[in-house]
Amino acid sequence: MKRSKTIILIVVLAIIGIAAGAGLKVYTILHTKSQDLFGTIESSIDSGSAQYAALKEQGRFNILIMGEDDVEGSRRSDTVLFATIDIDDKNIRILSLPRDTRVQIPGHGVQKLNHAFAYGGPDLLKATVEKYLGQPILYYVIIDYVSFPAIIDTLGGVEIDVQKRMRYTDRAGKLDINIQPGPQVMDGKTALHFVRFRMDALGDIGRVHRQQQFIKAVLKKVYDPRILVKIPELTAQMMKLFKTDMSPALSIQLAGFAQNELGREHIFFSTLHGQAATINNLSYWIGDTKEANNFLNAPIEMIISGDINENKNTNNYAGLSLSYSSAAEETKVNGQILSSQKTEEHKNKSMMPHDELLKLIRSMSESIAVLNGTGKSGLSTEVATKLQKMGIDVVLSANAKHFDYRSSNIVYPLNADAKVIKTAQTLGEILDIPKSLVRSNNQAFYPSIIIGHDSKSLIDRINRLVEISLQ
Repeated sequence: MKRSKTIILIVVLAIIGIAAGAGLKVYTILHTKSQDLFGTIESSIDSGSAQYAALKEQGRFNILIMGEDDVEGSRRSDTVLFATIDIDDKNIRILSLPRDTRVQIPGHGVQKLNHAFAYGGPDLLKATVEKYLGQPILYYVIIDYVSFPAIIDTLGGVEIDVQKRMRYTDRAGKLDINIQPGPQVMDGKTALHFVRFRMDALGDIGRVHRQQQFIKAVLKKVYDPRILVKIPELTAQMMKLFKTDMSPALSIQLAGFAQNELGREHIFFSTLHGQAATINNLSYWIGDTKEANNFLNAPIEMIISGDINENKNTNNYAGLSLSYSSAAEETKVNGQILSSQKTEEHKNKSMMPHDELLKLIRSMSESIAVLNGTGKSGLSTEVATKLQKMGIDVVLSANAKHFDYRSSNIVYPLNADAKVIKTAQTLGEILDIPKSLVRSNNQAFYPSIIIGHDSKSLIDRINRLVEISLQ
């Protein structure tokens, strides 16, 4: 089963290479490592360029992904994604840029971001985003909306949970959108309507989040082993979908790097923070480039743990609070789940039996601390009391250093001895905290559970564990 999934992932990640005219060289992909990818890029770019400097100093390179639309002969790009491929730390970060973002377009003055593509195609859009974010872009990828539905139909559709009815007619854009709320399998035409719809209270920002929701749904779908038999048909369709200035060899190596050294949990998404504004009777998104670069440049440990203050920015766009997530997690706007991509395996994970729970608790030789990482009054005391009922020794209940922990996680001191580390790991196992969120921290004094904004699910689990422990 695992082998089938990785082969599917290879094919999907190699589509750029296929589109560039390369055959699917499975042997090369299976054996590509980060150093191979690094070497190919290093040898293909000017050693005096900003792209080369970023590659050598930071071990990463950037790609601009854009969706091309043609409305009555007018080319535009309503989808703009800035992707950082981090070779050294083995992760991908994808930043969505709203089409209405107010930017300086070289040679055209201050305009909306999506105008850059209409004025000068991918090269001008690339130059505009480089200037705006202060980040060099090495390659671009163009996705053709016309070919888009056929890919989704070949995949057999994608599962999307629609939050509310989506109704909109645009004769110029040849759109007649009518999507009912609720979980559903979307065909290609409906999926295209889903990602293009923007007539709601959140405007273009809501549209950006639906695009991210859709991308995660596709990533989930391509892990389905039943897709294997559709590879020949998918390949033909994908060749029509993508245009890129990336070489075929590099495209294939990028697919191999992703297959060998990445997982869905290391693909992270965010949206350009900012606020809406009307200037000279035109609506713009005034982006916060500092926050964008925080997301793009933060150490991977901070991204994984949620220990990054990405939600401190408030804006006046319907009170919207933007957050980031991985491809294996959910995206939220004002607490509303826009995408539920947790695996069925995790969702259906059964609780441990009484004897196993007690055995784990007895094996915890060290006292623990409970820290409130949300700011909700009384939360650490509530959790500490419940853990003590289970028989876990809690020595401290207090606030964490800030209240922006997206996910609950376990920390323990740097240079901790084996007993402390074992206690932290066992606590993580009991509370079902992912292993990637059990880590050392230079401000920790005890093995500690830091309660994040997923506190409801954490407390629900603890309540069930308390019942089991008292049986």
